[in-house]
Amino acid sequence: MRVTLLLLLVIIAVLLGLWASGWRPPDRFNPWAPLDLRAEPDVFVSYKLHRLGEDAARCRAALTQGGARFAPVLDRAGRDGCGWHGAVQLSGTGVAQLTRATTVSCPLAASLVLLDRHVLQPVAEQLFGQPVRRIDHVGSYACRNVYGEQDAALSSHATAEAIDVTAFQLGDGHVISVGSDWQRGQPGVFLHRLEAQGCRYFGIVLGPDYNAAHRTHFHMQDGNGFGGWCR
Repeated sequence: MRVTLLLLLVIIAVLLGLWASGWRPPDRFNPWAPLDLRAEPDVFVSYKLHRLGEDAARCRAALTQGGARFAPVLDRAGRDGCGWHGAVQLSGTGVAQLTRATTVSCPLAASLVLLDRHVLQPVAEQLFGQPVRRIDHVGSYACRNVYGEQDAALSSHATAEAIDVTAFQLGDGHVISVGSDWQRGQPGVFLHRLEAQGCRYFGIVLGPDYNAAHRTHFHMQDGNGFGGWCR
């Protein structure tokens, strides 16, 4: 026991000495390193996304570096807890454009950029030999409770921390619809892989297999430091 404690103290002393000398671990092994949306995501991606929500300037810098098309928007305090803080008006996630610009939390925008770069485009190229050029959605912000029920909790849409995605348009103009193609051949494979592989970049992803309310879209929600709950 005493030997183990001594060894632990020696390791801590060595690490503190290295840190004081200016050494830092590679970004992939450093949870406090800035998130580079272009780099292959590491095990700390959820935490790094959470940290972006604490620093609006850092988050916007990450979006710019990652190739997003966006504009900052003023904070909005709505009724009953609705509104947003540090949000952006997002119109493009890199290669893909959104059907229309929409207001989302900055970390959610970063999650969508990660999805575009590391899942959406690679899977589309592998299955169809072409990129995804457009992401169709039915909006993000809506001041309401979950499912619009009076006694339910406030929806993540009420704080611009979720977006409902309905379809994806390929480079040749073909549209893959969540509602129509979920169980149909290669388009269905594409949608299932998108949901499974994209899960790590969001706190919650809900799709057609979750319930009837999500039969036609993916509900993609900011993780706030926790990721990977997908149904």
